Amino acid sequence: MARLRVASLAAPAVAIAAVAGGCGSGNEQVGAAELKQKADAICREEQGRFERIQAHPPPNASIAADQTKELIGVSEAASSDLRDLEPPESLGDAYDAYLEARDRVVDQMKRGREAAEQRDAAGYAAAQTAVAKSAAERRRLAAALGLHLCGENPRSG
Repeated sequence: MARLRVASLAAPAVAIAAVAGGCGSGNEQVGAAELKQKADAICREEQGRFERIQAHPPPNASIAADQTKELIGVSEAASSDLRDLEPPESLGDAYDAYLEARDRVVDQMKRGREAAEQRDAAGYAAAQTAVAKSAAERRRLAAALGLHLCGENPRSG
């Protein structure tokens, strides 16, 4: 198992801040304009929380794992709030695809957290690479819905 170095954790902790998860009831029917407004507000809050959590690079693997756990919680909470928004039928499939992309990111973040806990630098880096590679897809899916903030930051949403 590769030894996890502090330097290898700083940038990855920033990169791993992607997004997803949660189970909501889809109980708030919204129109297209309201979906854009409410979803972007959720993503704005999520991005702010990511920035606060990542204000300082983690000095070691243990703190990187803790930081990643916090980011996962933020992502899951945001995704739950997003799932509570029920888009118009015409946007349903596109919205589901966006939420599924967020779910995949949270899965990668969880793999990264587990790797950090095990001091597995290669596993941690692989999870971060997967998150970074999926940013363009999330950005494209968000843009197709007319979401601006949800797709603008590769570290979240």
